[in-house]
Amino acid sequence: MADVTNILHDDELNDEQLMNYLEGNLSDEERHAIELQMLEDDFTNDAVEGLENITNKAQLPTYVEQLNRQLQKTIAAKKQRKAKRKLADNQWLIISICAVLAICVLGYYMLHLKGFI
Repeated sequence: MADVTNILHDDELNDEQLMNYLEGNLSDEERHAIELQMLEDDFTNDAVEGLENITNKAQLPTYVEQLNRQLQKTIAAKKQRKAKRKLADNQWLIISICAVLAICVLGYYMLHLKGFI
């Protein structure tokens, strides 16, 4: 399973880079690279904009952890719903379909022998 503490993709910004960007602790080249990445990726842009809107920067790691937990819960719930939609036991369904097909074939054969068809 992927690292659940990093909401961004592996090839993108990590939490430390994001925090340094928001605090202004990066060189001009690094800031420019992050801003280019923000232009190319809407998810990164939305993440940075959302983090900039948080007034209490000390609570930022807590917010990120809560978001990750909520995301994992949502994903797990969707997986459970998807698993419930699958037919749990297909054996009886297959047997029923085969029986109906056998009856149809047998009926056709019987009618054909009697000369009705």
